[in-house]
Amino acid sequence: MTFNTFLIPKTDSMLQVTPVHLSLNGTFQVQPKGILHVENKQFAGFGGYSDLYKADITFSDQSKPLPIMAKAFRILPNNQESRDQFTNIVDMLQDRESAVGYDHKYISPIWSAGNTVPAIATPYYGNGNIVNYVRFHPSTDRFELVRQTASALVHVHSKDIVHGDMCPENICIADDGTVRVTDIAVDTIVRQMSHGNNLCVPSKWMYKSPEELEWGYCTTQTDVYSLAVTIYSVYTLKPLFASKAHSYGKGLMQIIGHGHGGIFGEIKPEAMSDDLWEVVRMCWAMDPTRRPSMEEVDGMLAGMHEDK
Repeated sequence: MTFNTFLIPKTDSMLQVTPVHLSLNGTFQVQPKGILHVENKQFAGFGGYSDLYKADITFSDQSKPLPIMAKAFRILPNNQESRDQFTNIVDMLQDRESAVGYDHKYISPIWSAGNTVPAIATPYYGNGNIVNYVRFHPSTDRFELVRQTASALVHVHSKDIVHGDMCPENICIADDGTVRVTDIAVDTIVRQMSHGNNLCVPSKWMYKSPEELEWGYCTTQTDVYSLAVTIYSVYTLKPLFASKAHSYGKGLMQIIGHGHGGIFGEIKPEAMSDDLWEVVRMCWAMDPTRRPSMEEVDGMLAGMHEDK
């Protein structure tokens, strides 16, 4: 596949972070003031609907720069309608972030970035996502990372917000080895705003519930389902489905028809306890009404922790 490089936004114009929208959830001990400059900007890759950039931001009242990862939404040149659409998406995400609040230690902040190209940014997490971190640090307490993720999701749901894209890629690991849940509501809002009522296959379809893939439903119950699949992946450290293009359709139909329980339900990961396996199986039940709430999941995990 080749990419048209003229569609890649310039980093100088993209990374004009708006100070009034800045919210940094515990990254600094006090709220930083005034952006002095943005440096070390570099293209980091392509996302499903955005281009990724890494950079360092220096604030007037901080001695060290903050590494960030920015997602610049991909818009066509000279397309004002597309630009306005993604600007509205950024505003909606900022509203969601304000509703979630900045006081949960396992949730990553997100802020608006980009005056020329609509974009969002988060701190850059050098340890990568939860699966990669466990793969390179096999002695890591996986159960503790699962508990932290569940705690963050309980908080999100308590604000009547659905994450909408719970998967390993959206669970990053901070420098202290603890979880940071990222991209709350990002995928859901982008797909809804970009495609309207037209269903499209989400990029992380392999973590989705049957009802989300078939009907586009996105609820707290689909979050619970996706968390179960994510936990399963954290313990297997293997792809859920073959990465060949022709296998996607088969995998989608398997999930819609049988759910992950019907596909993997008899294959307990060796490193997973029987109690956690039972929670996973409850959470990926085909019938959404039979799944526990995140608060109930968190309670079960807490009880298992006390029994350790």
